[in-house]
Amino acid sequence: MESKETQGSNLQKRAYYTLNGYFSEHEDDVVEIEMLPPQMKPDDGALILHEGRNLGIPKDVLVMAFLHARQLFFVGYRDIASTVSLNASGIVLLSDPEHLTAAHFRKRRLLHLSDTEAFEQLLNREHNFLNSVLTSPLHRQSKSPTLWYHRLWVSDLLLPFKLLETSRDQFLSFIRSELDAVFKAGGHHPKNYYAWQYARRLFVKVDAVYQKDEAHLWKSAYPAFLVTCALLVKSWCLKHTSDISGWMFLLFLLPRLQSVPRRRRIVGEVLEWAMKVQSEQESLWVFLRYALADTTLLQDERDPVLQQLLKYQKEQVDGKPSDRISMKATAWIETHVSPM
Repeated sequence: MESKETQGSNLQKRAYYTLNGYFSEHEDDVVEIEMLPPQMKPDDGALILHEGRNLGIPKDVLVMAFLHARQLFFVGYRDIASTVSLNASGIVLLSDPEHLTAAHFRKRRLLHLSDTEAFEQLLNREHNFLNSVLTSPLHRQSKSPTLWYHRLWVSDLLLPFKLLETSRDQFLSFIRSELDAVFKAGGHHPKNYYAWQYARRLFVKVDAVYQKDEAHLWKSAYPAFLVTCALLVKSWCLKHTSDISGWMFLLFLLPRLQSVPRRRRIVGEVLEWAMKVQSEQESLWVFLRYALADTTLLQDERDPVLQQLLKYQKEQVDGKPSDRISMKATAWIETHVSPM
């Protein structure tokens, strides 16, 4: 008869190889991972629930898999070529997203294989793994600074390959998919500073490529693409009005739009929405304060929006909290207005 220690060890191995088998089978896919509540147990002795690209893991199964994965990882992590440590590092990071040693191992291994023909495929697989972890409804993982920094590092290596795409739309589709990932992570974990910071850094890099003299098919479509992104971010922010990180990213994106009237329309639409619903969300009003205090952002288009705000305040006589917030915003704008 097996001892409790042996039984526990066998369960850990089974949990690990079950999860590793699923991820190996879907290494070219982005999967959605969800932690199952204690009352929701898989049937027929199974350890996980899965259907296609959807994976449900009981918390105790992930813990058991992590314990065995950590053991395997540290046995061979000094060997960059170790596929055992690579597979184990994925389970380690799924359970402990701030495990720096596991993240650095994956970086070192990719760099070690950078001269091989399979390098682009390996980068895409790493990107899929990070997408799966960061965009799934996993509270700690979706806001992991370690994983978002690792994603930026992988994206830096992927961008040159994406720039070589012959289709004009493929590169911009990749950037759009990155923004969609940030939307998803921001929805799972509100005020996800690390996700929005990733988006900022990515757009700064793309801007730098756009400013260079090199000819790329996507460049002619980039100004319109930025407008689309700004509209998408605005829509996301209006659904998550308390999320200051999203509003600050919109403020970061607006000066990149070539059309000042388009910037004004976006700011004006946010103001109209705030007035219509009498919003009391401080984050939304912080966005409006900064946008209207910066005279270089809207230039000659600023005054009509500001007058719209002042008119709204004059018409309000019931002293609602939203009225007080809008009055504070106006006072702040007058105090901090930037020179032209």
